[in-house]
Amino acid sequence: MNIRRAISTSVVPLAAAIALIIPTAGAASATASVGCNASGTHNGCIRLFYNSDRAGSSTYFDANVSDLAGYTFLTSGTGKGNAVKNNAASALNDSPTMVTIYYNSGYVGACDTLSAYAISDKLHYTYNNDASFRWDYTRSDCYDF
Repeated sequence: MNIRRAISTSVVPLAAAIALIIPTAGAASATASVGCNASGTHNGCIRLFYNSDRAGSSTYFDANVSDLAGYTFLTSGTGKGNAVKNNAASALNDSPTMVTIYYNSGYVGACDTLSAYAISDKLHYTYNNDASFRWDYTRSDCYDF
């Protein structure tokens, strides 16, 4: 048996065994829906709207989202089926915990923070430029609602 074959036949089973031992964290994803599941992690939801003044189509989320790509507006009204990312004009925080919306994916960039149960009829820094959001965190340079 040559050395390469001996190494490859030894390494592959070892790698498989290590893969079984080391736990991997799956990507957490928020549930996007037409209604709020108040039993979620934050005992509420954030609702993002396609238009200002909480008008048009909307979508509820029940967990942090580091990238809104792939999510669409779900309820009937103007904007239904359009991407949520970079299209939300207003928001409703339907939870007892503050939530911050970010201009960029990964919770970075300009931001708007909605306090518990706050309403934003027109997002300030993230108006039609929203890419991520998360609960329980804000920065001093975020616009506060």
